[in-house]
Amino acid sequence: MKKIFKNIVIILMVFSFAGCEDYFDTDPSDIINSDDYISAQSEMYSGYLGIISKMQIVGDQLVFMSDIRADFMEPTFDAPEDLWQLYSYNYSQNNQYADPVDIYAVIIACNDYLEKMFAYREELGDAMDSSTEANFKALISGTLRIKAWTYFQLAKNYGEAIYFDDPVTELKDVTDASIFTRLNSVEEIVDKCLDLIDNGVNGIDGTLEMNWGDWLDPENPNDGQYHHWRYITPDWMALRCELIMTQPSPDYAWVKEQILTRLSTTFLEDSYMFRLNAGWTSNYYRIFAEGIYYSRSAISSIIYDQVNNQSNDLITYFGKRYPAQYLIRPTTFAMSKYSENDRRGRYCNFLSQDGDTVVGKYHSNYRWRQPYQSDASIPIYRAHDLHFWLAEAENHLGNWDPAGALLNGGVHGRFVTGRIDTTITQVGNDVKQWDLRYQTFMENSSYYNIGITGCVNGEFHELPDPTAEDYEMTEDERIKAYDLALLDGMLLEYPAEGRVMGMLYRMAKRYNDMSIIADRVVPKYPQSMQESVRTKIMDGDFFIDYDLQ
Repeated sequence: MKKIFKNIVIILMVFSFAGCEDYFDTDPSDIINSDDYISAQSEMYSGYLGIISKMQIVGDQLVFMSDIRADFMEPTFDAPEDLWQLYSYNYSQNNQYADPVDIYAVIIACNDYLEKMFAYREELGDAMDSSTEANFKALISGTLRIKAWTYFQLAKNYGEAIYFDDPVTELKDVTDASIFTRLNSVEEIVDKCLDLIDNGVNGIDGTLEMNWGDWLDPENPNDGQYHHWRYITPDWMALRCELIMTQPSPDYAWVKEQILTRLSTTFLEDSYMFRLNAGWTSNYYRIFAEGIYYSRSAISSIIYDQVNNQSNDLITYFGKRYPAQYLIRPTTFAMSKYSENDRRGRYCNFLSQDGDTVVGKYHSNYRWRQPYQSDASIPIYRAHDLHFWLAEAENHLGNWDPAGALLNGGVHGRFVTGRIDTTITQVGNDVKQWDLRYQTFMENSSYYNIGITGCVNGEFHELPDPTAEDYEMTEDERIKAYDLALLDGMLLEYPAEGRVMGMLYRMAKRYNDMSIIADRVVPKYPQSMQESVRTKIMDGDFFIDYDLQ
């Protein structure tokens, strides 16, 4: 009886909170309701889910506003003018896709929730039991991560942001320095995001995880119907890794240590989760076509449920749903980069539909015309991120052999005997070895690690081999060559996820060379537009120019 009652309560909270005036106003253009909604323990959780509803609103916008300017997507003739303007790197103050109001609505919701949560905690005093106290801290921690993740999206798309901790329950002038701080660069925003995670607020940092199963159903916390709840908040380690990678002087050793520990631990607990192996070859599409999530891949996702009026516009823009025409299609240039057998290409990222080629990610062929399938999850972080970041970290730590193996043929492809050879050293004055934790990449599974590219039958990236007789590169030159190969791998892996522009900028900024972006984006444009777009990118018009006043 307890479980049945709790499930009814949960359904009411999860799918009604967005329309409840006691929690959040459903119109993201308005300031959220200022009534005190933290008045009972259950409202700690429903208030948090109100923040998640704000993330659902911005999920597809982040895909459109980012990727229409990258290499994979272009508008169709039926697309609205605002999409064409973003595609052309032309920015106006009334562009619906460039307007950050919904993104800032997530931040406002976080600030309001934090203020009311601490007021509630102070009012309760010693009356809060230990279990609720633990959940209270975890919810505060998750809110800090959502706030940091949201600011990071502003950094990657606008290159600047207005920072504030005030709940903003009434209209205020953003020039008021007592409330608002203008962060003028990606670096400033990243530092602020790391501060939110590392230092937090009132003694609570951004690294705590909410055990949703214990709260949703304490009698059966591992019930599979609740598993997807653990994905709704950005993972602290993944978020911190990406933030660190965006810094001018990344702590690559920290990134390597965290990811190797996470992967080796996960592989021992679950022989399939996060492994990039032969089991993915025919299942890769499931990352995006499973609906809520694909457990082997998912780390964090923006999750929707069409049955309960939660949806996004991905299928509307990417698929032909009569009578409306699709609005975004894959570019011929981007499609040509996939080899014939690469499962990411015509098996997932682009599909044929009614004589046209459409963006296939998020929906397999048989689901295109089913309107109730407008609820595909949008990945925030997934298994491939850990492998890419680990390769990037190993590259900069001088470990070119692991870096190349992770990107191409995998650890098993490097050690076909199934055992890591720790006597293998690198070229140069410093002796480098494979970390023994890579052994778990090959153990306890019938499918061994065969790499980011290998697991989808893609063509391996050409990488300089320091052991070759004619090798003449400096170490800095080698690192850059590996970085650019990793970037090209990312462009193949992550189209239509709203993330590649951040990856492009990270590499361009690292080497102070905007042509790294232009060389990969400009070829998608008609010849008549290429010079104009290249000039804009090279002149610093990479970020969306939107007046934050």
